[in-house]
Amino acid sequence: MGEASQTPKSLKAQITRTSLVLAAAALLREQGPKAVTYRKVAKWAGAASSSVGYYFESVTQLLHEAGRYNIQLWAERAEKAAATAEALSPEECRSRVVELLVQACLPEETSVLPAHYAQLIAAAESDVVTEAYQKGRVSLDAAIGRILARAGIDMPPRMVGAVVDGAAVNAISEGYNVHDFASSLLKTAIEMYKRSADQ
Repeated sequence: MGEASQTPKSLKAQITRTSLVLAAAALLREQGPKAVTYRKVAKWAGAASSSVGYYFESVTQLLHEAGRYNIQLWAERAEKAAATAEALSPEECRSRVVELLVQACLPEETSVLPAHYAQLIAAAESDVVTEAYQKGRVSLDAAIGRILARAGIDMPPRMVGAVVDGAAVNAISEGYNVHDFASSLLKTAIEMYKRSADQ
């Protein structure tokens, strides 16, 4: 690998490289993979255009790191919800399970939800972003699984994600409150799943 892919040695170089990754990650979240260009990333980071090419061998490499950063943010949010669940008694966790699962799955700020789902769909435009998101989903599912386990609910974590994501897209497209709609649908799905498991 060339010099562009090596870890920068000076503190100033490390800060510059990190700012470029953060700018690319923000662009990816807000506008999708096609928006991540050397020129746009440099502008958002307040850096010279030439610096992007110096630190990254290609836009593909930059997209990969931006995707990894974004999924890390989502995984950390899910981990925080899982830690909260595990600090509760099983009974308390059961009473708050829908709230904790929605917290693990959705961004906190309602204003970013349309952009969040638009960029997830747009991720299909970039193989490296898709790969980063697939790997990151393992961490998300593990955190969701911890919440379900603490609440004593034997439901696949992927099912929770699918219900919340489907509810969110439905709510966004029809003008409902996303968190409320996702919570209501998830509560119904959990109750139905538990009933069918008991039969």
